[in-house]
Order: sequence, then C-alpha cells, then structure tokens
Amino acid sequence: MRVLHGSLDVSARGNAAYLQARRYLCRDPIERSILSKLENAPHEIHLRLNSRNDDSYDPNTRTIDWDPRSALRTTRGGRQSPALGLAHEADHATVASAVRDADIVRRIPAYDNLEERRVILGSERHAALTLHEAVRHDHRGRCYRVATPTSR
Repeated sequence: MRVLHGSLDVSARGNAAYLQARRYLCRDPIERSILSKLENAPHEIHLRLNSRNDDSYDPNTRTIDWDPRSALRTTRGGRQSPALGLAHEADHATVASAVRDADIVRRIPAYDNLEERRVILGSERHAALTLHEAVRHDHRGRCYRVATPTSR
C-alpha cells in the first residue's frame, strides 16, 4: 500500500518515518521549500525506504532511496541525522534536470562533482546550521545506526 503526499509516493510502512523527518526538516525554511517542491512536482517522485545505509536519488526512475535509521558521522567527527540525508536527496530530486546533469559531469575534489558540492554547501549546510547538526566539508563520512529519523 502507498501513501501520496501530493506528487510524492511513500510506502505505507515508511510513512511515519517520512512524516517525522518532514516535521523536523520543516523547521528550516529552505528545506520546507524543497519538501514543498517535492510534494508538488509536475511528476510523481517515489520514496523507497531501505535498511542498507543507502541514501541516493535515481533521476531515471525519479526514486529517492532513504534509510531512515542511517545517520552520518562526518569526516571531521560531526553527526548528521537520517532526516538530513533525506533532505540532501530531496534537493537532488527537485533541482532542474539540466542543472543537475551538467553539474554531475563536473568533477570536484572532495565532493565528487559540482552537484554534490552544490547541495552540501547549499541547502544541506543551511539546514544543518538551523537544526544544530554538523556541517560537511566533503562528500564523505561513515554511516551508523540510530533509533529514529531525527536521531544523531
């Protein structure tokens, strides 16, 4: 069974985790705007939950993979919640495809590509500061398990 949040398709099993992350992220105005774009996109976007530390976005299927219990320890020892991982992928999903596609091919040391750098230094950094989470200085880190989408 699926639950629709406008254009965002979430499994019924994952809906509570999504709603918890959404409430938390909406404390940041930029994330609130990104989630609004996600839920009001001109096409359906799928949110697929997993338990494999896999946070990613596939533009070919318009699917965000998200592990709601996978937090991130940054390379400088800080901690980020799974909710912030969802926010990161939502930014990838809502940017214009021409921008994302052009930025993916431009390689940037430490960030892999310009698209990752754009998200990490942009919306992710803003939300991290608003929510009192660690900021990243690269596209690296180590995953670890937590109890909830907003735990660190």
